[in-house]
Amino acid sequence: MSPSGDHLFNGAGSEGSAHLSEVVGLPSGVVMRHRGRVLNPSTAVPSRNNRRPESTAYRADTLLVPLRIARDDTAIARYNEVIAPLGAELVVTLPATERWQRAERSFDAGFAVPVLVRLREDAVADRAPDPWTVLVNLRRRFDEKDLAGIGLEHIAIAASVEMEGTPYGSGVPYGSGVPYGSGVPYGSGVGHGGGGGVALATGSRNPVRLFMPEPQRAIATDLPCGRRPVVAVLDTGIGPHPWLSVGEVALDPVVEVSTEFQALLADLESTLTNASGATMPTLISPVDQRDVLQPLLGITDSHSGHGTFVTGLVFQNCPDARVLSLRVLHTDGITTDASVLLALEWLRERVRNAIDTDTPQDLVDVVSVSLGFYPEHTDHQTGLLLAEAVRKLTDLGVVVVAAAGNDSTTRPFVPAALALNPDGSNTANPLLVAVGALNASGKSVAAFSNEGDWVTRWAPGNAVVSTVPLWEGPEGAGLETAGDGNPTLPRTTPDPDDLTTGFAVWAGTSFATPVIAGMLAANLAGVADASTVSERGLRATAALAKTDCQLKGLGWLS
Repeated sequence: MSPSGDHLFNGAGSEGSAHLSEVVGLPSGVVMRHRGRVLNPSTAVPSRNNRRPESTAYRADTLLVPLRIARDDTAIARYNEVIAPLGAELVVTLPATERWQRAERSFDAGFAVPVLVRLREDAVADRAPDPWTVLVNLRRRFDEKDLAGIGLEHIAIAASVEMEGTPYGSGVPYGSGVPYGSGVPYGSGVGHGGGGGVALATGSRNPVRLFMPEPQRAIATDLPCGRRPVVAVLDTGIGPHPWLSVGEVALDPVVEVSTEFQALLADLESTLTNASGATMPTLISPVDQRDVLQPLLGITDSHSGHGTFVTGLVFQNCPDARVLSLRVLHTDGITTDASVLLALEWLRERVRNAIDTDTPQDLVDVVSVSLGFYPEHTDHQTGLLLAEAVRKLTDLGVVVVAAAGNDSTTRPFVPAALALNPDGSNTANPLLVAVGALNASGKSVAAFSNEGDWVTRWAPGNAVVSTVPLWEGPEGAGLETAGDGNPTLPRTTPDPDDLTTGFAVWAGTSFATPVIAGMLAANLAGVADASTVSERGLRATAALAKTDCQLKGLGWLS
């Protein structure tokens, strides 16, 4: 069982494959909450040339379709004619709010939106049509250029380590659920977990006490950049913490939020939820939430505080940065590539407008993405939508930093792996940075971290300390006895649900990622700003080169 109370489900349908990192699974609660489905390679319809797909997780009732096609009634009718024998049809259902309509007019024609895959009214079937089967049949009848950008709406997950280890319940990367392989963290008569471990309550987010002052920020106009570098964080939002002020840009806060973006995402989510049903509330608030899954019990959800933790790591590595917090992850650590694509398109439009109108306060310099998914194929077509969305940002001089994933595998984790070309070369996008996790010392790779030619940078992501919202839940300590009167306090084991210290230790490539993002921001703050697209590209490339020199000096990059 995961910390959020989800029973783990193996997506391959085989008990023996539960410990294979190549197999994607989903907790059953996630499947129901997020309209999910897991592609089983042994039973799935093969794609072109009878190619067998890899396992992946995706929405059970949608396909992603570029706007240029979704707006084309004739094209949709042609597709529906082909899939009619399956009893399926594509139904374009986009938000009708004035806010969405206005934003959609400014979106790129290649921006993808979820389109419903529905059972036809005249069909006789005992189950809903499978989007994968629909997609394969379309690919068999149409050329690639006719379907460019149409794909599954993948389910993505935060790249942090949970008590069960890997994000889809496919194995425990380092020690049967105990985070440092030391056996039992506070049992068997050993005070600190088998001698040398840490007395932690779970394998994930654990409260700690930090004795250090708040990092100090310089005055923005005193920076060589002339402004604060902006790091956009796509995560669970931002929670209350004394280090992380939230407010209007004019007030120079550490964290900026966007009610505009959150409203657009909520429009999209609610439109699909109303059409298909789901149990998770929309992400209309930018605030990191605590107990969405079990509000009657008040238990802190598995990934609550994830975004605040990531934001704190950016702040520690670059106190002079401003974090733009975009909430795309739910508190169980789940999102879809459709939500990520909306965030990337919204950021592209913001940066483009900032350059065109000479409003540097709206620029974004770095994007930190601590989430991802395993695609069914590692070809250009499968990752096309996300690769293009990232490319449109990096073409504007924005560095995109993405987590490599936590399954101890070389299997590409998207979007981080999009830096790798289909032919295996690693030159596809030099401003897309894939980050693997080192242990705290920086001298070894964390056992859970993915790796491969597509992982281009490394930073500590295991046993790192950062900010968490000042929350306290009802779970309490695992053991509590009355004190002996000196001091007059109870004696307990750690309480994993008491985050009122404001700090915690956590693990995952999720947290190596903002370390690199923060270092990049610090290097950008130290050089003059750029106003044109070409100058911004050169400036970003130089900052990344300087960051690489620092990583080599630390021994984190060979």
